Amino acid sequence: MRKIMLAAAVAATVLHGPARSHDLSVQPAEAPAAQPLPIAPNVEGSLPTPEDGYFQVPEQVTEGVWLLRQPRFQVQPIGNVAVIEQADGLVLVDSGGSPGAGRRIVDMVREISPKPVKAVVITHWHGDHPQGLSAILEAWPNARTIATVQTQTHLVTPATMNTPGAPDPARNAAFQQQIQGFVGYIRQMGANARTDYGRANWAAGERLMNQYALDMDGALTLPVQEGVADRLVIDDAERPVEVLYLGRANTDGDAVIWLPRQRIVAAGDIVVHPFPYGFGSYPGEWIETFGRLKALGFETLIPGHGPVLQGTAYVDQVIAALEDVRAQVTPLAEAGVPLDQIMSRTDFSAQRTGFVGEDPWQTRWFNDFWLQPIVTAAYREARGEPIIQSLNPG
Repeated sequence: MRKIMLAAAVAATVLHGPARSHDLSVQPAEAPAAQPLPIAPNVEGSLPTPEDGYFQVPEQVTEGVWLLRQPRFQVQPIGNVAVIEQADGLVLVDSGGSPGAGRRIVDMVREISPKPVKAVVITHWHGDHPQGLSAILEAWPNARTIATVQTQTHLVTPATMNTPGAPDPARNAAFQQQIQGFVGYIRQMGANARTDYGRANWAAGERLMNQYALDMDGALTLPVQEGVADRLVIDDAERPVEVLYLGRANTDGDAVIWLPRQRIVAAGDIVVHPFPYGFGSYPGEWIETFGRLKALGFETLIPGHGPVLQGTAYVDQVIAALEDVRAQVTPLAEAGVPLDQIMSRTDFSAQRTGFVGEDPWQTRWFNDFWLQPIVTAAYREARGEPIIQSLNPG
């Protein structure tokens, strides 16, 4: 039976079903730098508090460059949005994960600068990056829309995306029903948690998903106008922007946005913090793409999720994790070991500790967002099987 998945970042939970029985917890919430915009509650249950960290908040990276990001990791993440000021307007990198997020992004961008948005670059097709585009184009209808040619194709392919390109009440209702199913799952997990800490974190997850239901009502996946095969330049005297395709990595069409004068790179989900996401990825080619990314000589990196990073230390950590997965999985796959036996015959405890320490909540999501999908991808890669690029698996 076909499943409509909530977004790329929740794919593992929806597909793999019930979570593990151990109690789950998170680190204390980081307080956001600004209050979220009020949204009238019209769903059963509570909505996120500022401390939950669901709402993106702005922070300045350097002169003329800002980042809009969620202050902490979420069960339903929203992709980072970078704002780059040029002489005649603003360039956005990604658009948020829903129409509701897009509307909040519009307000934050207007607080940052009175200049119009002149271009929006979508780094890849996962829903938490392009689905705010409708709200942004409503505010700035003349903005250019740009992605790699691969992502451009995915955004107009119903087999890939989980929201329609035009209003479709039936699909919207089905998607809302899927969200409510996940809310019920989260509520049950909270009821089964064994500590106050675990119950509090599942309750926060329920609040986030209630807001997500509001934010995604009527969501569309819009096409982009311009497809980039290898390089496109949005020129400017102070902050020229290069849109690059360096190779397959987290998806088959990841765009990298390079500011050569500022030595800043926005890498989309090629780099995600505090741990990577592995859905539908290309482990071996990802390592090669990292080599080309590092060759740019960046000093500052804006990831697809998480805070601004300096230098290459975290990139090197992800490269080491990819190499570890391939080293352990490839010989087993080539020997014919079934995929469902791979996890029991491998040991990824060292990289798990390196990314999330001993925290059981983040360990659970590390397993679901990174380890299980990247092991599957490495297995398929070793056996010469295709990597699935879809939010709508059969």
